[in-house]
Amino acid sequence: MKKFLAQLLAVVLALSLMTCGGFALAESDTIEINFVAAQYSDATEAYMRKVCEAFEAEHPNIKINLEVIGWDSISTTVNTRVANRQAPDLYNGGSASQFVADDLLYKPEDIISDELKADFYDVFWTNNIDPDLGEVYQIPYVASVRALYCNKKLMDEAGVTPPKTWNEVLEACEKIKEFYNGDVYAWGLDATTTEGQTTVAYYCWSNGGGYVDEDGNWILNCDANVEGFEYIKELYDNGYTNENPTSETRDDLQKLVANDKLAMLVTACFFPALYPDTELYISDIPYNDATQSASSTLGVQDALIFFNENAKATKDSPEKLQAIADFCDYFYAADNYTPFMIQEGLLPATNSGAEKLAQDDPDKAAYMSVLEGAKFYARSKQDWSDGAYAIIDAAQNMLTGMQTAREALDEAQAVVG
Repeated sequence: MKKFLAQLLAVVLALSLMTCGGFALAESDTIEINFVAAQYSDATEAYMRKVCEAFEAEHPNIKINLEVIGWDSISTTVNTRVANRQAPDLYNGGSASQFVADDLLYKPEDIISDELKADFYDVFWTNNIDPDLGEVYQIPYVASVRALYCNKKLMDEAGVTPPKTWNEVLEACEKIKEFYNGDVYAWGLDATTTEGQTTVAYYCWSNGGGYVDEDGNWILNCDANVEGFEYIKELYDNGYTNENPTSETRDDLQKLVANDKLAMLVTACFFPALYPDTELYISDIPYNDATQSASSTLGVQDALIFFNENAKATKDSPEKLQAIADFCDYFYAADNYTPFMIQEGLLPATNSGAEKLAQDDPDKAAYMSVLEGAKFYARSKQDWSDGAYAIIDAAQNMLTGMQTAREALDEAQAVVG
């Protein structure tokens, strides 16, 4: 009888600790939030730790377990942990779309404050809507825009100006190739797994093509995309590009520009901050004026997603979810968020962040107006990862001569159906 009463008392005690479907935490208990974040520069981790420690000082019952991982391995690392049921609570470094079907994520609206949601640029929030489910599963973390960056020294010596159209690119490339006798690459081309998916944004949007149509259906093998890929092949076959676009990454090419070995490169707005001693011309991404009347700009937003595995283990603890919401409010506060963006050469995704950027770094603030009119990847599609890798395979197969542009893009379209 005593044993039964002891067991009953234990059950009653356990039930008394349960509230709102979760377990109440004693004041002395610490809520741990596991946060895996991408490394944008050598200074990323130091700044993020500073923010986390400042938050912890104001919230002594919350511990942020921060892990900063390089872009070359973060996706593989997190995917492995997800497969082993060790997903972090917060993850910046990949797209939510690949995890939605398996019900691994919280919807941000179930966690973040209404004030934070309202602070995000509408174009970013809308871009994150899953086209199949009509729901948002990620929030913008950082933003950037792409443009054509030209090494001023090389361009001036060769007597060329930043090209605006495809024909002008060909003309400029030929002049640079002849002037430097092949010692300087004219045009940078990245078809690696790092940036190969941008080939559609840079060369197909500029010809009236793209990733998806107005209804969200994949159009990888449309005629405009095929023509865009054929233009890539023309640049490569003429010897205007770097020799190994299937293995030379954006980082490699940016170093070549800084070292006066590459004249022109389409890349992100953080590039000038990485090499402040390199004088650059900045121009729009060139377009095919035979089919288009203006350039298209690629806007990129890296996402922050919320895995539900650890919270589910504590019965969706409302205390933990509130702690995550509090941390997000703290991180995105303009005084914390905007200095981080300026340090990394990136752009804020919030209105308050943009206002502070205009005060602290007026030159960079000009990018914000460009970003508002930018186009984005189709990352909210659940099969975006499949589509992105299909594009990369298509570009590589075409450049290595394994397939024609049409064959490569037909195969890519078959992957996503």
